[in-house]
Amino acid sequence: MAHGINIIVILAAICLEIRAQDTVIQSTGDVMGYEGVSVTLNCSYTTSDINAYLFWYLQRPNQYPQYVLKRFALGGGENAVEFNRRFNASLDKATKTVPLTIEDVQLCDSAVYYCALRPTVTVTL
Repeated sequence: MAHGINIIVILAAICLEIRAQDTVIQSTGDVMGYEGVSVTLNCSYTTSDINAYLFWYLQRPNQYPQYVLKRFALGGGENAVEFNRRFNASLDKATKTVPLTIEDVQLCDSAVYYCALRPTVTVTL
């Protein structure tokens, strides 16, 4: 019986180790733009998941993070309603990037932007 438990623990550790290698890398520093022009924020990722989900969020000063959009490695995705018109991202599986482009930049777009990968950790008990 003890051998079976050890195998389960080892398999769980291997699965968690694979997931632990999932990463997201964003551009560092401020991105500046003039009102009315386009700005692109870069995000690259690594994952072993063939159907990765990539998300963009923004956080304005003194507010909670707000969902902007998501894209799927196998195609498709959606934008939050309030970000349909000017916010877009295309997930490129070959380069493992999902840059966010904001068209017609406005002062109200000033925020901290986050790129996120799902799942970040998967545990089955």
